[in-house]
Amino acid sequence: MLMVLVCSGMVGGGNFCYVSAVESVLLMAAVVVFMVRTGGFRLSFDWNLVAIAVLVVGYFVVGLWAVDSGMALMGGVKFLPVFLYFFLMCQALEERERLICLLPVLGSLMTLFSFVMMQFPVFSPYVSVAGRLAGFFQYPNTYAMFLLVCMVVSVYQIRLEQVDWMLVVHMLAALVGIYLSGSRTVMALAAGTFFLLFLFKKELRKYALPCVGIFLAAVVVLAFCGFGTGIYQRILAVAGNASTFWGRLLYDQDALRIIAAHPFGMGYYGYYFVQQEMQTGVYSVVNVHNEFLQIMLDIGIIPAILMYGAILRSILSKNMSERNRVVLLVMLLHSLFDYDFQFLAMCFVLLLFLDVRNVKEIKISVLTKGTAVAALAAITVLSGVVGTSEFLYINRKPDKAVRVYDGNTLAKMELLSQAEDAGELEALADSILEGNGHVSVAYSAKARVVFARGDVQGFVQNKLAAIRLAPYQHEEYLDYLAVLVYSVKLYREAGDEESARFCVERAKEIPGMLKEVKERTSRLAWMINDRPEVTLSRENMELIEEME
Repeated sequence: MLMVLVCSGMVGGGNFCYVSAVESVLLMAAVVVFMVRTGGFRLSFDWNLVAIAVLVVGYFVVGLWAVDSGMALMGGVKFLPVFLYFFLMCQALEERERLICLLPVLGSLMTLFSFVMMQFPVFSPYVSVAGRLAGFFQYPNTYAMFLLVCMVVSVYQIRLEQVDWMLVVHMLAALVGIYLSGSRTVMALAAGTFFLLFLFKKELRKYALPCVGIFLAAVVVLAFCGFGTGIYQRILAVAGNASTFWGRLLYDQDALRIIAAHPFGMGYYGYYFVQQEMQTGVYSVVNVHNEFLQIMLDIGIIPAILMYGAILRSILSKNMSERNRVVLLVMLLHSLFDYDFQFLAMCFVLLLFLDVRNVKEIKISVLTKGTAVAALAAITVLSGVVGTSEFLYINRKPDKAVRVYDGNTLAKMELLSQAEDAGELEALADSILEGNGHVSVAYSAKARVVFARGDVQGFVQNKLAAIRLAPYQHEEYLDYLAVLVYSVKLYREAGDEESARFCVERAKEIPGMLKEVKERTSRLAWMINDRPEVTLSRENMELIEEME
């Protein structure tokens, strides 16, 4: 369990499917070995089991009605380790505390190594984002959240009668890491948590001022050495630039509309594909910055309620220690502002703090052992195919990624952007649309192909489909208009006034299409940096008039 937790944290926080693929095989192998050796297993028959099982199974089952079944299967592989980790944890509940006590050490080591790596251009992209320290998570906000958990654990390990100053070092390392991450939400949570802990835990008050003083001194030293000055400016900018805040509200507002239309979820990456079609502003995100909503978008309302119900149940449980309750509370609060649980490392950390009850011993038969071995074989094959495909795609080998797994739509889209031959372009576009009818760029590619063949009506049909799926892509309107202008010229030169009139009428519809987009645009969309373009320039309006 420690090995899998560390590996997840070191490789992008476990955000990549290929990491899950490897860990699924390792964890399932451990489950098989344990079951064969002991002839049984222990399992907690409570809300946690139901919530986690529904979550993981949901990512597989949703493929039956998902926006993209191929990508939905990748989601199932990604989250399979969550159930397997929970299963193994039930076999060794007494070991959880040892793992929890190691978290501050892991957090300090990650902060130290990533800070050093950040100073070298060759390593900096792997541990930082726009000058913000991201640890090995490669995402500053979730890295900061992990450090906040480490800080809370360190605080609760401090004892008045015999202080281990290494714990103070771990706590300060976590605070410095949070500061260098530039995560304003985690900073606010850390400040509030820090204040409340030292306010209500009298035995810790004597350490409050020294810790704050050392932390501030560390920040000053870092700033003097040229580290973190951009972070300081980012913190000050929160009042003057609220674009990020309004943007998050816009994501949530649109996500609620999508959830209402798809209450049973759309599968892994389904939100990404449907997003442009239903958004009311200009943005492009893979995950909405709210894990509760993200689970609803992926696999439906019921699994999200069950999962968050399990977390709330543990927070309110009388059996919970104060430390575990605080950790779960801050994790739950932050997950409402970001997508922490898309990172396996954070899922594993969450499991360590849950209140696990009603653990029962179950003896198994030879048939069950054989079934477990067969499951290991199936998981190995499935994980190998899906994980290898994603690894190749991330390493810019989309052609090989598609050969390994044809359901990798993202790899096909990458190939589509690179294709130059008309036949290849059309074949890729058709292949994408066969499995996912919500990809605007595929319709746009088909429009280019059919126009090259002289089929103007086919071009109009496909281009309008592309615009319908991505109404805020202003370039699509300009490209559409440019082709219509060119077509009118050719038709009139050929004496085909009827076809020319068809193109003129289509061009005259464009301002009205943009007006409809403007009317659907949310007020929030005008409060962020990326504002929509919903009018044509004077030159383009004159072009339409000249076409008459």
